[in-house]
Amino acid sequence: MSGAAPLLELRALSVGFRGGAIQAVDGVDLAIASGETLAVVGESGSGKSVTALAILRLFGREDGVVARGQVLFQGEDLLALPEAALRQRRGRDIGIIFQDPGASLNPVFTVGEQVAEAVRRHQGLATKPALARALELLREVGLSDPEARLRSYPHQLSGGMRQRVMIAIALACAPKLLIADEPTTALDVTIQAQILKLLQALQARTGMALLFITHDLALVAEIADRIAVMYAGQVVESGRAAEVLARPLHPYTRALLACRPHRGPSGRVEFAPIPGAPPRGRFPEGCRFAARCALAAEGCAAPQPLLAVEDRATRCHRWGLLA
Repeated sequence: MSGAAPLLELRALSVGFRGGAIQAVDGVDLAIASGETLAVVGESGSGKSVTALAILRLFGREDGVVARGQVLFQGEDLLALPEAALRQRRGRDIGIIFQDPGASLNPVFTVGEQVAEAVRRHQGLATKPALARALELLREVGLSDPEARLRSYPHQLSGGMRQRVMIAIALACAPKLLIADEPTTALDVTIQAQILKLLQALQARTGMALLFITHDLALVAEIADRIAVMYAGQVVESGRAAEVLARPLHPYTRALLACRPHRGPSGRVEFAPIPGAPPRGRFPEGCRFAARCALAAEGCAAPQPLLAVEDRATRCHRWGLLA
């Protein structure tokens, strides 16, 4: 990260469910500055989305969530804010794009009503000006025939269109931080490229920070300044995206890169799956990747701290074997 003070900083963030009995995120430290893109990557169940939800405390009461640590936004701890004050930050200062726009949009309200709601709530606009602003936003995110889309219901739109509507809602109040939780997962590659280009253009124009959550390392190479790799609720490696992707210092990062389809010596497309499955809920005492790691040795049974390596960090004491 640059020398600027972080816009968002997570300090020792831990999140558990069922009163803390099931651990999902464990001691995560992350920081992102204005105008920067930080990609958080890892397998399903690694804690990426739970981390994103914890920033805005978007958990149901029935989940029995216990969150510890600090989530500092412009120096203010969001975990300590009263709910009424936090609602003022959601949508206005921090926008979020969820994984599944089909599940996130309300099927009984038009697209225009749902986009306009954000500006009515946070900017105090009356119905007509709010709908006019909604129309501007639909144009801004590149929806074709935005006047017609304004009157459409979510089920009348394609997946790519619904995702653009979600982006319009997230950007309605020009947030300082945008959290994009796997925003292109359900889209074909052409629409993926359009969405990424749109996010980059909006970021360049507004200077917002982008927290981009994905399991697709190819997307990371296109969009991210820095990368944090998560496994079993922890950050296991972080650093400049280009450096991490070119020279990973954690076996898990290297294994993720090997999972990508690539052309082998024979000319055939190959990939190397990671054996086993990540631990869930209750984590081993030592290195959490050891059971799946080809480099595991006796010392890996001890807890692995996050080690500073030049301007990188890795949670592996055997990182020198990868350098």
